Amino acid sequence: MVYKETDVYIKARKETSVMKNIECTFYRPAQVNVREFQNIVDKLEQDFHTICAGEADEESTCKYARALLKLAKPLTNRPEMYFLGLDEPENMPSDARVDFFYRPTYLATAVVIKAYMTTSELLNEGSDHLIFRGMLLGSTGRGFKGHGYDDLKGLLDTLDLFTEAGAAEFVRYHPYYCIEFKKLFRESVSMIEKRLAKGALCNEWGEDFTEEAQRVISRL
Repeated sequence: MVYKETDVYIKARKETSVMKNIECTFYRPAQVNVREFQNIVDKLEQDFHTICAGEADEESTCKYARALLKLAKPLTNRPEMYFLGLDEPENMPSDARVDFFYRPTYLATAVVIKAYMTTSELLNEGSDHLIFRGMLLGSTGRGFKGHGYDDLKGLLDTLDLFTEAGAAEFVRYHPYYCIEFKKLFRESVSMIEKRLAKGALCNEWGEDFTEEAQRVISRL
């Protein structure tokens, strides 16, 4: 068996620290409540970082990922795409879709990527594979970008999440799982690398995101 670097890292963490049992508490409020949903997404992000740091035990990580798969919903007019957004995107202002429709979907997808790369036991049902592919495809819906003024920052934030989850390794080992996700991820990374090679990376208003971009690339 060939052990990946992540396997060695996780094994070392298990041997030297007390693993956490984390629980998925994600839900969609019955009444649209921005502050409540932001707290829900913040908790999801904290759990994501805990999982990626190798601090969560394998059983609870898989249970967490399966819970997210069950919570994902197909988009009404694009049922092949799955999301964990607060509401249907047409019911949200354009700028709110990034934070309350795409961001939770990115985080949930990143959790499943990490769990899937950690254990092959994760997706043991046919529907799980279908939903996971749908979440990967849904994550490509706006090209990983932020809204308007923040399009570059949003792109870097999203790439940062996926690189932390091990997406580069995922698309390398599973290139045909979701071709659209693989293509967008690789093209986005390549674009950042090319722009960094030319010097500072700034948006069209002159804001410098070189440091953030270098952090993303350093994870690969």
